[in-house]
Amino acid sequence: MSASSDRIEARLRRVERKLDMLLAHFDLADAAGESLPDEVADALRRGRTIEAIKLYRKATGAGLAEAKSAIDEASSRL
Repeated sequence: MSASSDRIEARLRRVERKLDMLLAHFDLADAAGESLPDEVADALRRGRTIEAIKLYRKATGAGLAEAKSAIDEASSRL
């Protein structure tokens, strides 16, 4: 990948994180069809919370605290 595509990809991850936070804040995540990536949901169903957090961070580019919060919230819904 070129430096330009790396910057675009990083910027897209930041925009997606912000959108996810807004959807969660206004409790619109479910209404908008937002869901966890399949591998994250699978890890949660197996009780592998730390693995789910790592996979969520890799898929979304989220920071540790944000990923933990998202996984904690998702696990309460499963």
